[in-house]
Amino acid sequence: MSANSRILNPRWARTGVLGSVIAIPILAVLESPPPIGFETRPQGDVSHFRVALLPGILVTETATILLVFKRPQLGATLAIVAAVLNILQVFGGQLHLMQPRVAPFGYLMLEYSVGLFAMALAYIACTVHQERTNQ
Repeated sequence: MSANSRILNPRWARTGVLGSVIAIPILAVLESPPPIGFETRPQGDVSHFRVALLPGILVTETATILLVFKRPQLGATLAIVAAVLNILQVFGGQLHLMQPRVAPFGYLMLEYSVGLFAMALAYIACTVHQERTNQ
């Protein structure tokens, strides 16, 4: 791959990974019950799948923040894992695996925005990972 065919500058890509990994937990906090977030459904119906998935997402995103600049290839790999876990969470929410009741519109928009940030995170992290692999 020539230098001219790169879509993203690797330094900007690492910054993009960091920005996405910071934005996703902020959106996740807004998905929590009031008074912080927009979730209005009863929390007694939350599935064990969500309870198990949330710590996995938080751990991989925290590790990504710590590693993306010091060990870019490992940080990018963890960012890809975090993006996949976030996308699984969005799909699980849409399939009512997380909560059996239908989500309100505001919560649905937050969930979709997490999915969009996760897709952007996966793309940017793949760019960082490929750049480090080609070196």
